Amino acid sequence: MEYLARINPKYFAAIHQCSAKGDVRYYLNAVQIERHPSGGVVIVATNGHFMGAIHDPDGWISPDHKSVLVGTVSKRLLSACSASKGSDCEPPANLWIAEKFSLVTSLEDTTEEPELFGEHSHLTEKTELVDGLFPDWRRVMPQKRLTKAEPFPCLNGEYLEVFNRIGVLLTGQKRFGGGGICLEPSEDKGAVVVRFSNFDLINKFVGVIMPMSSDPIERLTPAWAAPVVKHSKAA
Repeated sequence: MEYLARINPKYFAAIHQCSAKGDVRYYLNAVQIERHPSGGVVIVATNGHFMGAIHDPDGWISPDHKSVLVGTVSKRLLSACSASKGSDCEPPANLWIAEKFSLVTSLEDTTEEPELFGEHSHLTEKTELVDGLFPDWRRVMPQKRLTKAEPFPCLNGEYLEVFNRIGVLLTGQKRFGGGGICLEPSEDKGAVVVRFSNFDLINKFVGVIMPMSSDPIERLTPAWAAPVVKHSKAA
């Protein structure tokens, strides 16, 4: 038995919501865990239209791997990762990933590998790694802000709903989508960047939504919503 990666279980459950579901491009159905050059790991997933990524500074990946691609996982594993408490009445602390299974545990000590069915083990579940090449997600990550006034691009509301769920999961705050979602379009009608204003996530999480094609909206609001102009009696 050899563990290949260890990450924050809530981070995994959150980012997994950005992966594709049943796509023929099987690598998009997976979650990638890759080494970050300054420490820890980056957890990223995309369905090709929107993407979520988070830096886990305490995450770890085997020295023999630059990245690990975790394939389709069960609802039971995701539930164990996002639960407030496990069978030992303690919150999940780490998700350990091996080639054929994954383990959710409340054990914070990472100096030794955890027991599969020890007292701190919340769930040991079958998972499989994907042998494929994940897209170079940094190539589509916007780098320049939009500096000129343009109409805000049209976005898929389902993706905004996903980011709302991610914010609630990561922060535990049900109000304001985990503390507030900041949307900012990049230049040249490019992707919209998603950030959370929460102090713990503002420099950890980033999302991207590709805009939808839509007919131009000529007015800021519909004509019927404009204020009624009252004429004076003299007029």
